[in-house]
Amino acid sequence: MMKISLLLSALLLSLASVAAADNFRCPNGEIVSTGDRQSIVAMKCDPPTYKNSRTESEAGYKGATILVSVEEWTYNEGPHRLVHILTFRNGLLDSVQTAGFGK
Repeated sequence: MMKISLLLSALLLSLASVAAADNFRCPNGEIVSTGDRQSIVAMKCDPPTYKNSRTESEAGYKGATILVSVEEWTYNEGPHRLVHILTFRNGLLDSVQTAGFGK
């Protein structure tokens, strides 16, 4: 019985850490989440250190090609903080990734 509760606790903790990856605490303290519009993130957060834009093609319905606007915002807050990369797809926050410590 003890092993089952430990396993269940470990599972719940791992699920909580996965959910936290969908959020980003802006340098000014505001929090944004995946699914937020790019304009909302821009209002809540300070400007990013770096922006990169590109267009990607994806397979759509019945093999049609769909063009997707992708923009990455990089927040580098220095050597004692993790770098965060926010990826927007068609104007919506799609993912938040970390990329090691900043410079």
